Amino acid sequence: MSETQKVLAANQSFYHAFNRQDLDLMIQTWASRADDICVHPGWTPLLGPNAIVESWEGIFESGEGLEIELSDVRVEISDELAWVRCRENLFSLSASGVHASRVFATNLFRKIDGRWQMILHHASSLPQEMPLDSLSHDEE
Repeated sequence: MSETQKVLAANQSFYHAFNRQDLDLMIQTWASRADDICVHPGWTPLLGPNAIVESWEGIFESGEGLEIELSDVRVEISDELAWVRCRENLFSLSASGVHASRVFATNLFRKIDGRWQMILHHASSLPQEMPLDSLSHDEE
């Protein structure tokens, strides 16, 4: 398995834990270091494993029936760091039906003891009408 495939597998484990609302699996995806950071859309940054785990616990306990499907996934790897940028297509169930939203996420992984573990998850809401390929970028 290539390093890119390993990073993609680690990233997929994170979203699998989310979709299953499996706190134990979510904890396993993180490095659990004091400098881990998680930024949920609209939240202030959470620093450290306790704050991060508590946030996921609260999200999972909310019972909103959330599910994420990924698109536009890109991976970059440099030595012991890898980052994944992707679009999270988030679906939630409520009494009024299914609601969809789009989020741009950056997930940073560090290779620790031969295993890619998350050290940062940063997600920001995207405007509904904005296609991801219209992201602002430097001219090359």
